[in-house]
Amino acid sequence: MTITDQLAEEAKALIGDRAEVKFLNYADVPFFNQDEEFPNSTAAVAAAFLALVAE
Repeated sequence: MTITDQLAEEAKALIGDRAEVKFLNYADVPFFNQDEEFPNSTAAVAAAFLALVAE
């Protein structure tokens, strides 16, 4: 588990029952390259969709 994962889990614990926390996995989203920005990769589109429909 990375330090970022540990910090995220600690933040989730501090929030407690006041909010529902979900973690998105961006491992498959490629780094941005302005020369290759179209079409968007499937992983980038899926991550954007999950961020938009977060409840």
